[in-house]
Amino acid sequence: MNVKLRPVTQNDWKFILEIRNQEEVRMACYDTSIIDYHKHEKYMKKLDSTSNCKQWIIVFNGMDVGQAKVDDLVLGYMLTKKYRGKGIWSDAYELVLQEVRKIGYKKLKGTVKYEQKKQLEIALKLGFVITGDLYKDGKAAGYDMEKIL
Repeated sequence: MNVKLRPVTQNDWKFILEIRNQEEVRMACYDTSIIDYHKHEKYMKKLDSTSNCKQWIIVFNGMDVGQAKVDDLVLGYMLTKKYRGKGIWSDAYELVLQEVRKIGYKKLKGTVKYEQKKQLEIALKLGFVITGDLYKDGKAAGYDMEKIL
């Protein structure tokens, strides 16, 4: 499979927002609202200025199809709807692991909402283990997860 990563640039911010606002992606987020560009731009500028945040665009057969990021050891990713379920993330994940190992990361963290059964299945398959419950607004909302590299 022809999957590559490239660093995110400011020119990618609109593409990332388009993916983030797709319904299935929003429902996997803890903030399920549609994000406007102004709020997104502010968020992306914050990520850009954070030394422990790395972001990549996932490229499949020369097409931008998603985004992966590791922010303070927390792994997140999104794929456009058309490219989900095709094994692209599995290949991209291996590339992300190579990148974070190069910079000395020893573990990754993640979270999965309780109702996101498919995402939980993927995380477990990729070697993440559940380390506890995640609380939002005082309520258990999902799983905290971790993978030792």
